[in-house]
Amino acid sequence: MHQKLHHLNQKQTRLQAEAALQRESLSLHSAQWQVRLKWVDRGLAATRFVKNNPGMILGAGALFAIFTPMKATRILLSSWAALKGVRNIGGLFSKD
Repeated sequence: MHQKLHHLNQKQTRLQAEAALQRESLSLHSAQWQVRLKWVDRGLAATRFVKNNPGMILGAGALFAIFTPMKATRILLSSWAALKGVRNIGGLFSKD
């Protein structure tokens, strides 16, 4: 009985070591894929945004068609800065 218990303990130790190696290998592989999948997720989010907001996309296209490229760039950059400012100000009043 004692020999069988000793054999089971050795087998358990070996299996735990193998599982630790497999977990480490899996974490390395998943870290490499995580960056790639993050870009795929961003692309899908952009596609969903375009699908859900076609008027906004058409408005932006009309803006660039009406104005000269330099003027449209200035308007786009200033609106982007305003959006970031509103987002930062909104963060000041959060309850967190």
